[in-house]
Amino acid sequence: MNYFELILEFDSEEEAEIIYKSIFLEHISSQIKSKATMDRNKNVIKINVEAEDISILKASIYSYLRWIGVAQNIYNICKE
Repeated sequence: MNYFELILEFDSEEEAEIIYKSIFLEHISSQIKSKATMDRNKNVIKINVEAEDISILKASIYSYLRWIGVAQNIYNICKE
């Protein structure tokens, strides 16, 4: 089994909570070929992904990074 842990630290608890909630539905629906857990503690989001195939693991990681990037861009636009 291949495994990856992604730890993201945000500027505030509010930002982390909004990003977490923004990607949560995508997180739930992505559990087809890989298994992932996602937790938030204060201003840190921790994502653990595991998959049997390394290419599936890589695709899962890229998906999380895209979702987080989009959510963070929208958060920053709305905050301005």
